[in-house]
Amino acid sequence: MPIDGLLLNKLIREAKKFEGQKIRNIYQPVNDEVLFQFQKGFLLFVLKNPAYLISLDKKPDMPDIPQNFSMFLRKRIKNAKLIKIEQLGLDRLGYMELSVIDETFELRNYRLYFELMGRNSNILLVDENNKILDALKKGIAPQRTIMPGAKYVPFYKEDYLNILELKGFDLDSNLMGFSKLSKKFLYEYLEKYDLNTFVAEFMDNLNVFLFDYNNKKEILSFPPVNYNYEITKSPSEGLMKLFEVQSINSRYSEMKRKLEKTVIKEIDKYEKLYRKLKKEEKEIEKIPELEKKGKLLQAYLYKFDRKVDFVEVEDWETGEKVKIELNPLKSPNENLQNIFKKVHKLKSKEQHLKERLKITKEMIDYLYQLWQSIDLAEDLETLKEIKEEIILEKIISEKNNIKKRKKIISKPYEFEYKGFKILVGKNNIQNDKITREADRDDIWMHAQGIPGAHVIIKTNKQEVPEDVLVFAAQLAAKYSKGRFSSKVSIDYTQKKHVWKPKRAKPGMVLYNNFKTLYVSPEK
Repeated sequence: MPIDGLLLNKLIREAKKFEGQKIRNIYQPVNDEVLFQFQKGFLLFVLKNPAYLISLDKKPDMPDIPQNFSMFLRKRIKNAKLIKIEQLGLDRLGYMELSVIDETFELRNYRLYFELMGRNSNILLVDENNKILDALKKGIAPQRTIMPGAKYVPFYKEDYLNILELKGFDLDSNLMGFSKLSKKFLYEYLEKYDLNTFVAEFMDNLNVFLFDYNNKKEILSFPPVNYNYEITKSPSEGLMKLFEVQSINSRYSEMKRKLEKTVIKEIDKYEKLYRKLKKEEKEIEKIPELEKKGKLLQAYLYKFDRKVDFVEVEDWETGEKVKIELNPLKSPNENLQNIFKKVHKLKSKEQHLKERLKITKEMIDYLYQLWQSIDLAEDLETLKEIKEEIILEKIISEKNNIKKRKKIISKPYEFEYKGFKILVGKNNIQNDKITREADRDDIWMHAQGIPGAHVIIKTNKQEVPEDVLVFAAQLAAKYSKGRFSSKVSIDYTQKKHVWKPKRAKPGMVLYNNFKTLYVSPEK
């Protein structure tokens, strides 16, 4: 949701605590951020979408490399006293009224206007005559000119209605300070309460409200009546929480995308290798036929003394004619030597090919299991743990030594059903851990033949009822590649029948003495 005029109203009311204080310094860490240091706190203007101002108790970590605009402001208004900070109507703009003694010991009054309108945001300083001294963003447009010396004209729609000054209004009216979404929530509010209640509650406090809407965290300056929400005591605190959530979500999405890309690339590489090895396996299957042709050519070699495309000889065992294709650029004897060399090479390769096929197939299975873990990961910590696994398996390299970094320890999903504790691994490391630490009589579950989580039912040496087995199996189906299927086969057995082969990849196990349940994934 864009930061609207109502939220800005509360942010400005919060910033009034700086009134009467002097500006100690001005910073511009990046081009579209300006930070004012007051005697007791900081006021940060962010002039990109979403644009906002926020009150801070501590100076954020930033380089003190002044840019041109901040150097200009330091020259003009450093040590200026903030007389007042006001909003224009209920729109997304306002001003700070400043007073300062200049270098000639004369009293100067300035206004620092801020227009917080997404990508069109700006901040500019005007003098007593409303002449622009300088602006962060300069330009000339048909509506107005933002250049030094020009008269400042606020980007302000006076014909829009200020709801804080009204006793009533038509639902189709143009309201100042509302986004389309906040207007929707206003109408929902007014279905239960009247306008006077809205205005009284809005002006009575600086609370803002965080809530989930369409799978996204949103912020509002008044309570959304049809949603569960979290109240923060100040608008700045609310914004900080919102941006923290957005930052985590952004990092989560970016890490998930990168990990998926890495694993998919590895899957493509190993599947290509596997196809190549299977092709070689088919060649090895032809060794008996190739040996037979070599023996037949050797037996009838005396009949051929010139270079040809092929020869036909009789198989003394079957009496049938056998066609042997040759390289016409080489003599029959040279072709014979090539056949024996090829047979020898294929026999040498045969000894290692089965092992390579086995290792490659296991790697592909592991990578698909890894991909499934990434796909099912619901939080940043789980993804970080998966990344650690990928680094340890040397799928990606990491410059920093993994042993020196703080180990990430997350917990598996835990469920309680009819007195039985059920654990579900979030990734391969957890799958190994919960399976390794399970008691011999605990029940182990996994989706049959597809990637998925390990599921453990803690039995405490009690017999597990059928409905508990079904519930746990539904969890195993939900946290597997078959989670969108109508039915999933889930194998289960006691932990004592599950073992990890030597040198097996994380999360990969073998099991026997199992039974199978057919369930729908738990919703």
